[in-house]
Amino acid sequence: MRSPVRRISPWFIALGLWVAAGWLQPVWAQNLKTRLELRFTTALAISNLPLGASWGLGARLEARYDLDPLRFYLVLEPGVNFARPVITDAGLTELYLLYRQGELDLSAGLERLPLEVARLSLPYSLEPLSPLGTRQGRWGARVGWNPEATRVRLAVLEDAGRLVPILSLRREFAEFELEAHALHPAQWVVGLGGSGTVAGVVVYGEGWLFLNPLEARYALGLSGLLGEGLWTLEGGYATLPFRPASLFLAGQWAMPQGEEARWSLSAYLLPDNPWQAQLSASYAYTLPNAELSASLALLGPQPWALVLRLALRGFP
Repeated sequence: MRSPVRRISPWFIALGLWVAAGWLQPVWAQNLKTRLELRFTTALAISNLPLGASWGLGARLEARYDLDPLRFYLVLEPGVNFARPVITDAGLTELYLLYRQGELDLSAGLERLPLEVARLSLPYSLEPLSPLGTRQGRWGARVGWNPEATRVRLAVLEDAGRLVPILSLRREFAEFELEAHALHPAQWVVGLGGSGTVAGVVVYGEGWLFLNPLEARYALGLSGLLGEGLWTLEGGYATLPFRPASLFLAGQWAMPQGEEARWSLSAYLLPDNPWQAQLSASYAYTLPNAELSASLALLGPQPWALVLRLALRGFP
C-alpha cells in the first residue's frame, strides 16, 4: 500500500506560493534566489530492428528563500519523454525548511540524502528514482550537530509508509575523512565510507553490510590529475548506471578543451557469466547561456547496442 504522503502532489502549491511571494512581497523577494535550466534531449538506440528513438523536454528550477536563520529550498525537475510509452514526471525533487544556528542544523520536508562516496557506481542509496530516472528526496526531519571537524546527523525519513531512523557520524582528520551510518529501512544496514589523499592521488571507498539476509556491497576508487585531465578508476560490487548490483571495474577520464569544451571517456567491465561491457564518449560545449552535448555509448555483447544521445541545456 502506498504511503498517503506519496499521493499528495504539493509541487504546484509550492510553486504558486513562491510566485506569490515574489509578486506580493517585493521587499522580501530580495531574499529570493533562483536558477532555471531548460532541457531538450534526443536519443537513438541501434540494436535489433526496428531502431529505438526518443526525445524529451525537461526543466530544473532551484529556488532558495532566506529569512535568517530560516532557509526555504525548492527543487523542481518536471519533464516528459516521448517514447513508447510516453513518460511524464511532475518532478518534485526537494521541498524543505532549514534552520541553521551556530553548530546546529534542523530541517523538515522533502530533502535529498546522498550517502555515497563512490563516483562511478552506487553501492547503496535511500533516494527513490523518478519515472525519468532522477534521484529525489524523501519526506522527513533531520537534526545535525557540526562541531569542529565533526558532524553528527540524526534523521527520520518516510519510506513506503515506514519511518526509517538514520544515524550518521562524520569525522575529518588531517589527510582523510570517514563517515559511518546505521539505519533500519526494512532490516539493519550499516555503512562506512571515506576518502583521503596519498602522494597526490585521492583514495576513496565505501562498504555496506545488510544484516538480514547477510549481503555486502562495496566500492574502492582512485582519482588524480593527468595533465589537465582528471582520471578515475573504481571497482567493487555495486549498482551501476545500466544494471543492478554486480561485480564491476570502471574507469573515466575527463579532459577540458579550453574554457568552453570538455571530453569525457568512460568504460565499465562486468566479469559475470556472460560478461558485459559499456564504452562511452561524450563531448560538451558551453555557450554563454547554453550547453550542447553529444555522447556515444556501446553496450554488449549480449546483445550489442549503440546509443547516440544529443542534449541542449539552456540557462535563461
